[in-house]
Amino acid sequence: MPGHCANASVTRPPAAVTGLILAGGRGSRLGGIDKGLLPIDGVPLVQRVAQRLAPQVDSLLVSANRNLDVYRALGFRVLEDGPFLDAGPLAGLRVGLQVCATSWLLATPCDMPYLPTDLCQRLLNAAAPSDRRARVPFDGVRHHYACVLLPKTALAQVEHCLDDGRRRVQDLLQTIGWLEVDFAEDLDVTDPGASSQHPRRAFSNINTAADLAALGFRTDLP
Repeated sequence: MPGHCANASVTRPPAAVTGLILAGGRGSRLGGIDKGLLPIDGVPLVQRVAQRLAPQVDSLLVSANRNLDVYRALGFRVLEDGPFLDAGPLAGLRVGLQVCATSWLLATPCDMPYLPTDLCQRLLNAAAPSDRRARVPFDGVRHHYACVLLPKTALAQVEHCLDDGRRRVQDLLQTIGWLEVDFAEDLDVTDPGASSQHPRRAFSNINTAADLAALGFRTDLP
């Protein structure tokens, strides 16, 4: 079970954080497309996520396993999973922690275009800087494990999980300990492009064509 944060609103001095967008998935529920490059109203999904995340972190990385030149052309520093290809998000976390030059790494999936603009600071504020437990947002219904703030020191545990064939972020969290950070009251997103029929929420993600339709996005799927 996670620890529970009762003081996420406490203001503390900002800490240095590296951002990592996880874009190495197969996109199997969207016909195998590279989801990070899916054009949403003409803008690649990874760029939409970066627009929300980049102002919150000191530097930004992208974990990807195909179309690397396309991601680089968009201006991203791209990391590959290496020997753990197709091992899920932990493989991306591994390479992110390896090159991370800060004390913390904030990872987010490439398919959440409405991430909170204060996500990083609120996760940091969930506990004292000396507390090296991971932090995961909770929306009142579910935990969003792929939006995880990890200490640089978690690298060894990530590698142990991968070596043991454990590929879920939850497996890692059970090993290093984690805090639940409440975002339940901050889900609604102000978006001039959204209609009342297509509400957009902070942790809305895109896995299927139905998800795209629910958000009212226009795109051309293969």
